[in-house]
Amino acid sequence: MTQLRFQDLISEHHDEIHRYLWRLSQSGGGDPARDAEDLTQETFLRAFAAFDRLRPDSNVRAWLYKIATNCARTAWRRQQGRHETALDEPMPATAPDDPERTTIGRQLSEDLRRAVGALPFKQRTAITLRHLEDLSYRETAQILGCTEASARANVYQALKRLRVQLTPEEVGS
Repeated sequence: MTQLRFQDLISEHHDEIHRYLWRLSQSGGGDPARDAEDLTQETFLRAFAAFDRLRPDSNVRAWLYKIATNCARTAWRRQQGRHETALDEPMPATAPDDPERTTIGRQLSEDLRRAVGALPFKQRTAITLRHLEDLSYRETAQILGCTEASARANVYQALKRLRVQLTPEEVGS
């Protein structure tokens, strides 16, 4: 029965966990698609190993995100010291009939990915959970293993850094 319940858990959460890990992998160097797939597999392997110890009243979704975050953190730490980046992967065109708009949109997307990738891991993870995965601050705090106030602070600091990095310098000032 445990295996059947775990299969249901995989079916229900695999795609969102994979998407989350893909977003985190965008700034890790290497091949984001392959890295996300590897991290997703590692996440569910770790979850399976701990599944029997999961309390029945647990927030399974937050538990999986926490495992995924820990897997990503471990991978990120292994990659520290490498200076290569996977942020040069082109984004899909947003307006194929307008090449100028497509180029500008692609450049903005690449700039944003680079800026997010340059954030400290906890800030990058917090902003990804809150604004891309649309989780509450409570869930974000639970996943990061911190207080709700700390989760808010990490998102705030990430947004503050992104504004500084992405604000164009005024010409002629």
